[in-house]
Formats: sequence, C-alpha cells, structure tokens
Amino acid sequence: MKIRRYFMAVMLLLCGAAFLYGKKLDTDAASQYTIYVNRRTNIINVVSSRTGKVVRAMYCSTGRGYSTIRGTYNTVSKMRWHALYGGVYGQYCTRIYGSYLFHSVPYYKVAKNQVETVEYNKLGTQASAGCIRLAVVDAKWIYDNCGLGTRVVIGESRNLQKPTRDKIKISTARRSGWDPTDPDPANPYYPKFKLKKSAPRKLEYGSKVNKKKLKKWMKVSSPVTSGSVLQKYIKVKGKVNTSKPGKYKVTYTVTDPRTLLTKSIKVTFTVKKQPQEPADAAV
Repeated sequence: MKIRRYFMAVMLLLCGAAFLYGKKLDTDAASQYTIYVNRRTNIINVVSSRTGKVVRAMYCSTGRGYSTIRGTYNTVSKMRWHALYGGVYGQYCTRIYGSYLFHSVPYYKVAKNQVETVEYNKLGTQASAGCIRLAVVDAKWIYDNCGLGTRVVIGESRNLQKPTRDKIKISTARRSGWDPTDPDPANPYYPKFKLKKSAPRKLEYGSKVNKKKLKKWMKVSSPVTSGSVLQKYIKVKGKVNTSKPGKYKVTYTVTDPRTLLTKSIKVTFTVKKQPQEPADAAV
C-alpha cells in the first residue's frame, strides 16, 4: 500500500511539472509577437516583442463595413479546419475572440482544391463577414508560430508596413481551385524545373563548368511568376569537377517570391573520360 501511494505521489508531481512546463512554453510562445491588424488598409504586421521589428507583413481581408471587432485581444484556440459562416470552411484557424478568427480564404468543402476563387482575389480589401482572412501561407504562419495568448491589436489608426509580396490574382473561370500559397505537395502552383535543350548532361573532360553556367542551363516556370523573375532565385548546390571523370549530382532549388513555395530537383551530370592521345605513327 505504501509503495502504491508513493508511486501515485510521484506520478502527480511529474504530471504537475509537465503541466507547468507546458504552460511556460505557451506563455513564452505567446509573448514572442504582437499581431497588428489595420481594418482600413487590410494589412497585418507581426512584430517581435524582443526587437520591436516587423517580422512578417501580410495582406488580409477584414469584415465588410468595418464589421471586424476593434480592440486588443489574446488568441484563445486553434483549429486545423473549421466550419465558417455560410456553410464554408477555413484552414489554419486561430480564434481571436468569440466567433472572430484568423483563417484562410473560405473553401466550399474540406478539400485543398475547393477555395473560393472570387473571394481569394479580394485579399487586401474588406470582404469577410467579420473574421480576418489570409492566404494559406500566412494563416499557417500565425497558426504555427504564434502561441495561444498572443496579443492581437485591431484598429485603423496604426500605419502598418506593406508586404513585400505582391497580391496574387487567380483565374475565376472556375468557382473553386487551389490557394497558390498552400504548401501541400499536390499544389499545382509549385515552380517547375526543366533542363534547357542546350544543356549537356554529358560534359567534355576539361571543359569550363561553374555554378553560373549550371544555373544558366536550368529553366524554371510558375503559373503566377514569370520565368525571368524566378531565374534570379535559383540556388545551385554541388560542384562538377571536369578534370575528374565520373558522375556529379547537382541540386537546384527555387523559392517563388510570390507564393513562397519552394521546389528542388537533382540533376546528374557525367564528365567524360579524358581523350586518349593518338599513338605516334611507326617510322
């Protein structure tokens, strides 16, 4: 009996310690940032509590006719998907107060390819019934990085820093589609690589090959960003030593500056053997 009581006491102490540690982690995460929302400009700034600097600026859609609540609040809960007003659904939801949430642009169904295309193009303007809509990449950032209890200040008097990313307009030919910023691997908005036809997979021994040339050989495209812009963001990892025959793997990576989607591809280049010098003719 004594052993059992001792065991129970130890377990209670451990559970209590874990609870307090979890609370401390929540408190620390909540105190890292303050989220400022401007209902007039429909811009959000996330500010570091430590440095006072803006760590992220985003476009949003607040409520039509200033129907989004005004004041200072602390986030209270999170939901991966959640039912919204009007029989639609949102991703990466963070509750601010009552029925007011940060969430993605609404979806007709709980499916990644069912975002309302017309509503998506309203980001940066008042468009919701009161919640604060965001592109998936931004709603997810708040969901992942801002702990429960994070301070949220909503109004229109504060001048907020504009996002460096442009607003994205998507086709409304179909009523539903993908959010271009959704990091789901199935998203068709991911950049696509293609080695140029002029790029040799087999390289001559002793030929000049550097990262600049390797980058030039690769072509990249995206449904929302021009190839010429994406080309500037290609990063090349790996070297090809043309003085040593063999196979060399080179990794190409690009992050679309508009969607923030990152894509990588590995390409194998082969350096040919050194040509044999012709034997001297017999005299």
